[in-house]
Amino acid sequence: MSKYSLFLCDNCDFQYEHVDRVFYFNDDLTEIIEDSLRIMTSRAKTASLISGFILVWYCKECREFVTEYDITDNKSNLELSEVYDLIKKVSSHDNILIYSEIIDDHNLKKANNEYRYCSKCGSSIDSIWNFTNCPYCDEGHLHLVDKYIFD
Repeated sequence: MSKYSLFLCDNCDFQYEHVDRVFYFNDDLTEIIEDSLRIMTSRAKTASLISGFILVWYCKECREFVTEYDITDNKSNLELSEVYDLIKKVSSHDNILIYSEIIDDHNLKKANNEYRYCSKCGSSIDSIWNFTNCPYCDEGHLHLVDKYIFD
């Protein structure tokens, strides 16, 4: 089951649509499939060699979204550093972060609950859920105008 939420600014044209999403690789590890979390995608995610969840953050400095790949399963024979490189190579997103629940030295900082930073400019980033003022215009207020759960 996925949750859908729509946020709108009452001052500018900024809007954000959130859907709980997962990612998984195809069989030959050449493509990342991103989809909402549903029964069928959950099965495909479980069967994939590399999979996880997608989180979305916002950088006020760059004024763009940052996509985080949260790796939960690595059943391939690739080292985590190779998985990171593979994701960066095939991702359709420009500004990405990679996190793994499988702890290694690269992720020790994340495991210690340090803040997330934009991969482009290095600024601290946050979730739209945590902004009261619009992150784009900083004058308007964000309002949750629609939400529902679907499968």
